[in-house]
Amino acid sequence: MPRRRPEAAVPQSDRRGRVAGVVALMLGSAAFAGPAAADAPETPVAPTVSCSPAKLLMGLPTRTPLLDWSENLGFDASGAIWVARNFGNVVEKYDNDNRGQVVTSVPVTSPGAVRLGPDGLMYVTFGNSPISGAAKQGGVLRFDPNAADPRPEVFVSGLGQANGAAFDADGNLYVADSVSNTIERIRRDGTLDADWTDRAGKALAALGSGTDGIVAVGDLLYVTLLESPTARVVAVPIADPAQASPAVDLAAAPLTSPLLPDDLAVGPGGFLYVATGSGQLVRADPVTHTSCTLASVEPLTSVAVSPSDNRLLLLGTENGDVLKAHVPPV
Repeated sequence: MPRRRPEAAVPQSDRRGRVAGVVALMLGSAAFAGPAAADAPETPVAPTVSCSPAKLLMGLPTRTPLLDWSENLGFDASGAIWVARNFGNVVEKYDNDNRGQVVTSVPVTSPGAVRLGPDGLMYVTFGNSPISGAAKQGGVLRFDPNAADPRPEVFVSGLGQANGAAFDADGNLYVADSVSNTIERIRRDGTLDADWTDRAGKALAALGSGTDGIVAVGDLLYVTLLESPTARVVAVPIADPAQASPAVDLAAAPLTSPLLPDDLAVGPGGFLYVATGSGQLVRADPVTHTSCTLASVEPLTSVAVSPSDNRLLLLGTENGDVLKAHVPPV
């Protein structure tokens, strides 16, 4: 997500303000092929478990590197993929026949997460930038993904930097506010659960900063803390957010070059699959508190599981590519 980074004043797509050196690297490479130089030290990830590498393929190539920044990915009920282009202020729907053609686009200011709602509508967070967050101009739009010309309507407004999002089994929507470092709980009728949000914010403040990606798994939310020095993923009990606790730290100790855990998804084996701004696709087990690196590529923003094959992950990137990752059996 473009995010507020202590060392960068550049606007971000949650991550727009990512480390200035990363942005410079991207701008300095027209093709931005991805993997770091062979002699570059690998970012340590710990604690670790055995992890076979994922097979990576190009899904949707960027049209304009960096400006095409693919902030987030989501699938509608038909299986069509929607890509949030944070810098382009648009959410794009691509065809299902692998031609990579945009068939529908919906204007959204600084879009973040794209999620299919329980009502069949697509929900998109907007105002995913530090400036919008400080001014409380974030919120959530929704629209009919099957309409020939989708007309977005405001579901909720007045949020901070609305970034990651997830629905629970009861249809409540949770939105990460990266500036306020909390999670907004939004009921099905669009009203805010201020008490729940307050308790979540107080608990998260003690665990790290930079709330970013969210995924719901049963009675828990798993939330990434982008600015955590140990690349922390937190478990938040839906029934009692005050009891939030670390689920897994992707790094053993503070790093000179942080991992920047961004969006995440639940995939094969019930594991968490985390996209990092430093370019790693990480598989994490919140039960054993272990993790391993499946791939090291270009800076990643988001991950989504294909609705037709749960071993196929789609990865958003800062460069704008959408990559395919075939996950090996656990």
